[in-house]
Amino acid sequence: MCLQKLAGEFLVLIATHDGTFHADETIACAILSYLYDHCEVIRSRDPKLLETADLIIDVSGINDDKHFDHHSNEFNLSRDNGIHYATAGLMWLKFGRPYLERIAHEHFSELEQAEFTDAIFTAAQTRIDQEIMYGVDLNDNGQLNSYLNDLIKPESAHDQAIMDELNEFYRYTPDLPYLVAMQNLPNVSGDEQNAQFSNTVKLLKSLLVNAAINALNTEQGIAKVLALYEGGPLLIMHEKLPWTQAVLAHFDRFAECQLAIYPDRKRGWRIQSLPFSKAERFKNKLPAPKSWRGLDEAQLDAVTGLKGTIFVHRAGFTGGAMNFETIIKMAQKWLDEGERTK
Repeated sequence: MCLQKLAGEFLVLIATHDGTFHADETIACAILSYLYDHCEVIRSRDPKLLETADLIIDVSGINDDKHFDHHSNEFNLSRDNGIHYATAGLMWLKFGRPYLERIAHEHFSELEQAEFTDAIFTAAQTRIDQEIMYGVDLNDNGQLNSYLNDLIKPESAHDQAIMDELNEFYRYTPDLPYLVAMQNLPNVSGDEQNAQFSNTVKLLKSLLVNAAINALNTEQGIAKVLALYEGGPLLIMHEKLPWTQAVLAHFDRFAECQLAIYPDRKRGWRIQSLPFSKAERFKNKLPAPKSWRGLDEAQLDAVTGLKGTIFVHRAGFTGGAMNFETIIKMAQKWLDEGERTK
């Protein structure tokens, strides 16, 4: 049997440990159950039963093309940034590319697929790794606190106290490891636990499919944004694109840019300040002039001296106008009269 034969007729057997389940192996099973149309999961710690499977994950203490277990003393595979791989990340490292290729084939038109370059697939795989697998792997390996300490390097007791408070706060965030852990119901039998495991895998499968669709769409859009921006204070787009993700991923490239202009989904055009920094993305580089904030239509027209404005948000981060000519004039006034954040 060839495991790389996607959507084939073969039954692929996947083995993992029984008992309490975690985001680590449930996400790994969600990846594999999308790749292979016909698959079945065995949950056990019996070595003989495990070895009947085609892929053995998160158990066995062995690592090769069939076994994927990050718990062994010999396992030391890490990303370049120092985050150790757990089973979820391992499965994404090995199967992420064919997973995304199947997503592209099943969820995008032929015209859209033709635009998916190798760079877009690579960027989408990296995005999923960063936005989903990093957190799952850090949690499963018990590495989150040590990783953040190595990254931030608190230099005093006060710094360490702040770090400890943040770590305590993030214990209770509803991230995937927490939500999956809560699917383990107390005082249930083996069969009931296996049923909970299967239901959780199905849920994660749906979530991951949609996350992959969004990742491909986002990276395709980012490529378009980078291609059209030629410098200066305005980023002007004639279609709705993921420009905030492009800015945050390539912040230095947009150092001179203050405002983005793009078509509104409902009517007219939108204008919006770029984020102040990658860390403070809800703080604005250039808020709208204070006299514009919270006004709309006739009142806003009167204050700006323009015709066809729609609104400016009371927080001053975004506004709108009915036509392209007006939004460009609005942007020029915004650039002249807005108060740049220091």
